[in-house]
Amino acid sequence: MPLVKPPLVNEEPGRPITAQGWNAIVGAIGALYDAVLAIGSGTLTVSVQADGQPVNGATVIAEPVGEGQPVRGLPLFGTRTTYLVTGVSDGAWRVHVSAPGYVTQILETTVPETAPLAVNLARAGSVVPDVFGQPLQGCLNALRAANLDVDVIIDALGKEISRTQVPAEYQNAAVLMQLPDAGTVIDPATTRVRLVVAAAVREEPIVALPSLVGLTQSEAATALSAVGLRLGKVTVR
Repeated sequence: MPLVKPPLVNEEPGRPITAQGWNAIVGAIGALYDAVLAIGSGTLTVSVQADGQPVNGATVIAEPVGEGQPVRGLPLFGTRTTYLVTGVSDGAWRVHVSAPGYVTQILETTVPETAPLAVNLARAGSVVPDVFGQPLQGCLNALRAANLDVDVIIDALGKEISRTQVPAEYQNAAVLMQLPDAGTVIDPATTRVRLVVAAAVREEPIVALPSLVGLTQSEAATALSAVGLRLGKVTVR
């Protein structure tokens, strides 16, 4: 029940208390007791898990069946693996459990309850795998296997890479960053993955420069052409 502050009247010292005034005092004290008792001094523990592991960052709200105010559970802290709801009174309660990336669950329980209320959350989408350091082509294969699409691929220099036909020089480029982060639960229908990969290393052909000493300009041009080079600007001294 809500706590309502009664009208308070100051009286002069020595004046007697009337029956009406005394009844007002008794009524106010009774209302105070009722309101404090309605708050409750009991506790309720809620175990929120997914795939056998505790879910951190969940929101746990216990709502009394009937009159009363909902109570929010304390978040996980320290080594605690269950959510603690304090200030609940004896009786029937409806517990709402939600967490980002999971389907909301609503369960009913009765206080007092010594055993933790077990809640198993189902994922509301696909889990983004950890692809950091993987070769780009292998990363794309892993994402497709998880039914995840890639939206944008850029290298460390800001160059956009084709998602459908990865150039040969980028197929083994290591993934440096991914968005969303690994472990994030996303809806594949509305969210895609973005990747940043290492810049491609281009290997330039190396040739041995032949000796041009004693050759004419024409002979030097021919010698250079034979190894894939061409004669540039000629300065006569």
